[in-house]
Formats: sequence, C-alpha cells, structure tokens
Amino acid sequence: MSAYAQEQAMVYKITSPLTGVVKTVYVKAGQVVKKGDLLLEYDASLINSTLAAAQAKINMEAFNKSEAKKELGRAEELYDRTVLSEYDLQQAKLLYRKAVSQYASAKNELVYAQWDEAHRKLYATFSGTVTAVFSYPGQYVNNQFSAQSLLLIEAK
Repeated sequence: MSAYAQEQAMVYKITSPLTGVVKTVYVKAGQVVKKGDLLLEYDASLINSTLAAAQAKINMEAFNKSEAKKELGRAEELYDRTVLSEYDLQQAKLLYRKAVSQYASAKNELVYAQWDEAHRKLYATFSGTVTAVFSYPGQYVNNQFSAQSLLLIEAK
C-alpha cells in the first residue's frame, strides 16, 4: 500500500471590519508577502475626525457629570434642611444618573474611535502570495452589514 499526499493551497479572503475610504493599496496580484507586511491603508481623515469628536464629547460629558454631582450634593443638603421638595431632589438624582449614562456612552464612542484608528492599516497575518486585489485608492468600503473582500492571499 502506498501513501500519497497532495498539498492543497489555502486561499483566504482578506477583509477588514472598518468602513471607510481606501488611501493606499501596497500590494498587487502575484506579489509574495510575509507576515507583518503592510497590505492596505484606509484614509485617516474621517477616522481622526471621529476620534477628535469622541474625545471632545467625553470631555464635555465628564464636565456635565461633575456639575450634576455637585448639583445633587446641593439638592441633598437643601432637602435635609427641608428647603427643597422631594420632587426637586428626585429631579437632581435623575439628572445625575442621566449624566453618568451619557458619560459612559461617550467613553464607548471613544473606544470605538480608538479601535478604528488602531486598525486603519491592514497587515498580513501570514505569509503567502496575493492572488487578487479588489481594492483601489479612493474606494469607499462599506462593511456595515457584511465584510467586503479586499484581497485574496494564497497561504504558503
């Protein structure tokens, strides 16, 4: 009995979860790439704008949270001295909870923006040969509902 093994090449679709505009494609079909090679880069302008807006929002919401906490402290003090009604105290508590929630939401937006910034460059995660390039500079890639294939790479 003889043993026969045929090595089959695996071809992988390369995608990115980002939605944005392709700035540069660094590879072409037939090119050999090594793990860690830069394959593609998204334009940073929108990503940087989103990051700056998220940072500004978190700063504003931190200030609003701080002010709401101070107002709650004043309301509790006035309530304890029977100068403020139960209703007004509850309103101050509600405003503070809302400010805390908005701050948490702003923190999440910042995390998403930072993640986008960190992943705007697409690197090869394995060595292989680029078999097809579906991306070009200026292309808008919309991955909101499903990931769009950007490249095909045959693994070595």
